[in-house]
Order: sequence, then structure tokens, then C-alpha cells
Amino acid sequence: MQLREVGMHVHEKRKEFGISQAQLAKLAGLSRTTVNQLETGVLEDLGYTKLNHVMGLLGMGFDASDRAKKSPALSTAARTASTSYAKILSPETLKHILQTGVVPEDFKPHMMTLLDETPVPLVLSAIREVSVETNTPAKAVMKHVAAIAKSLHAHRAVW
Repeated sequence: MQLREVGMHVHEKRKEFGISQAQLAKLAGLSRTTVNQLETGVLEDLGYTKLNHVMGLLGMGFDASDRAKKSPALSTAARTASTSYAKILSPETLKHILQTGVVPEDFKPHMMTLLDETPVPLVLSAIREVSVETNTPAKAVMKHVAAIAKSLHAHRAVW
């Protein structure tokens, strides 16, 4: 697959998530210009590691298809968010929180851990998984995550 084709798929996936080029660039550790050039097909070269990271953030592999449809991202994210707490955040509860954007009082600390300490690619995979399982557009789930991050005053600026 040519870099130009990959760029088109990156653009589609980014739009599906409802994130800007600047947000994707920040998540991937690239400049917005590089992301723009990748999406428009004018980027001459991007190293394997950087390209793989961008694609991984969006749930893509080098065949430009979705990665591991049976990904356990939701359960892994819930387990990660529950590590320091006696009360366990179940995958079903996390799915409901991400789908609705409503965080029960008992799980606010868990969501802070998820948004501030959990690896971003894992959170994005969980968002993608919720989107698929609930037939909710990824963009809507991402908006809920952004609203939760704002209401909880998350420290990670990417949300």
C-alpha cells in the first residue's frame, strides 16, 4: 500500500473519531503539518515507527483495515482504571459511561485514572470497541470522553 492510500484511510478514521489533525498530531507526537501532509498525500516519507504509531492510534494495521475486531480493550481499560481502588469498574459499567457520558459518583476516581494514566492507544481502542458494540458513532463517544475529561478536570490535555 502506498503512503498516499494510507493517508486517505488515516483521514477517514480520524474523521470517524471526530478528532482534529492537531489532536491526532499531539497523540502521535508529530506536527499538525505532518499529519496534514500524510492525509493529503503530499508527504514524501514517514518512518515505519511513526506511521505504525499513527495507524495504531486509529486502530489500523498496515492493511489499512481495523485491527483485532475481538480486542479486549474495554476490559483491559476497566481493569487498568480499577487497579488502585477497592471497588472494581466492570467493562459493562465502563461501556455505559463511555456511551452516555454520565459518570456515577463511585467511579469518578476510576475515570480520572483512565483519562490521566491509562495509555492513550488503549483508551482509543476502548472507545472504538464501545462504538462498535453499541452502534454509537465513535465521534459521539469521543465527545462524551472529552466532556467527562473536562468535568473531572483531567490533566492530560489531549481530551
